[in-house]
Amino acid sequence: MNKHGSVGLIVGIVVGLVLLAGGYMAVSTLLRPSPTGSTTTTFTNSPGDIDRSGKADEEDKRLFTGYDGCAKDQPCWNQTVGKTKDGDNPIYVSDLDLNADGMISTSDIELIQ
Repeated sequence: MNKHGSVGLIVGIVVGLVLLAGGYMAVSTLLRPSPTGSTTTTFTNSPGDIDRSGKADEEDKRLFTGYDGCAKDQPCWNQTVGKTKDGDNPIYVSDLDLNADGMISTSDIELIQ
């Protein structure tokens, strides 16, 4: 066999292997069973679950410490009081206004159940 024939044979083998591997991947993807079951996480829809931990609890009540009487027009309104459990997002004093009356008070804390 001459020099050009050897190179052609090697190129042919490499191309054949690449096509064979690609075909295998395509067939295995098509034959793979679809996933079953649900993997969604459900959280409570409770407005009292301020820290988004999945339940309204004492940790949510703790966030109110020191902010009783803070009103919408005061500088304390935009202060950060913590972070959410599900995404490390900031929780602001304004997030504690559960009854949306523009003031943090015991009536907000009473909404946590």
